[in-house]
Amino acid sequence: MNQALAQTLRHKQEAWITPDTIRDYRSNLRLAVLRRQSLICYADDVDPKTVASSKMAWGRGGRRVVFRGYANCSVASVLALSDQRMPLSLFALSLLWLAGSLMWTRRRLVAIAGGFGGLRLDEASQTFYDEHQEPVHFTAMQRQLMLMFFADEHHSLRKEDICQALWPKKPDASDTLYTLIRRLKPVLDKNSNLTITTERGGKYQLSDRCQSHS
Repeated sequence: MNQALAQTLRHKQEAWITPDTIRDYRSNLRLAVLRRQSLICYADDVDPKTVASSKMAWGRGGRRVVFRGYANCSVASVLALSDQRMPLSLFALSLLWLAGSLMWTRRRLVAIAGGFGGLRLDEASQTFYDEHQEPVHFTAMQRQLMLMFFADEHHSLRKEDICQALWPKKPDASDTLYTLIRRLKPVLDKNSNLTITTERGGKYQLSDRCQSHS
């Protein structure tokens, strides 16, 4: 898992996690049993209670983000990775421990990803859900912009960074970005408490309307 994460970050061009990031990470894993059950997330300071890689930092253009790989393998798959023989009682305890660990990890990964302004991001599927656990239907560009906002610690993005990420070959994408945000705002109004405002210095801020008015 360490080599897969290192190889993925070596070729990574942006700080946020995209479907391509997860696909590349899984393809770099050597064990087939891990590929379908593994994902890459932003690392925190909590020790994982399941199979995980080491924390690895990615940096570019003055930005530094720490990633970590996790494997949500089934109990049978995890045990199959080991050749050790164990007594029946120890085997049963291992089953209980692994089952609890997997449940804890799934909840933990959700907590890492979100719950912001009534919107939650499922890192594994890169899907946003509203407070009723229904998927929010963004366009491809809207979803990519929302992923960028959620990847930033303060949910704040520079206009230049957005334009470079979404329209790298367009000399001036200001009008295109304006149109994208104008059409995104009604979707956020309908499905969350979030709004996008323009800040000083050419920054766009994703914020919770309820917190702003409190």
